[in-house]
Amino acid sequence: MKTMLRKQKEKIFLLAGLLAVCFFYTVSGIGCPVKWLTGISCAGCGMTRAVFYAAHLQFAEAFYYHPLFWMMPVCAGFVFFAERIPQKVKKYLICFLAASFFTVYIWRLMNPACQIVTCDVGSSLIARLWKYFNN
Repeated sequence: MKTMLRKQKEKIFLLAGLLAVCFFYTVSGIGCPVKWLTGISCAGCGMTRAVFYAAHLQFAEAFYYHPLFWMMPVCAGFVFFAERIPQKVKKYLICFLAASFFTVYIWRLMNPACQIVTCDVGSSLIARLWKYFNN
């Protein structure tokens, strides 16, 4: 019983932490921390907008912003019901999710028509700090 209660607390803390991080990034104006730091969009770039459009039943827009928007309920279910999922299924599900995100990310990064995932290393914090300290 204690382990079940502990796992529920962990899930609540995880959710609260994610909300706090989202709030911080929204208030600070940073947006995506990966893009802010490196200048390269992350694999989840566009996911928030995609989920927003999907929630409003605008699936074409959701697919435009991130083609894997439909995986968010799968990921949430995985987090909240992980202890009920057999280990072998977990392993395959994690591999499938990782491969899917990696494949879509590379495709979007290499596709010149994609305006969501971008690469502008010169605007990153790392590049700005490099210029600042090397001048």
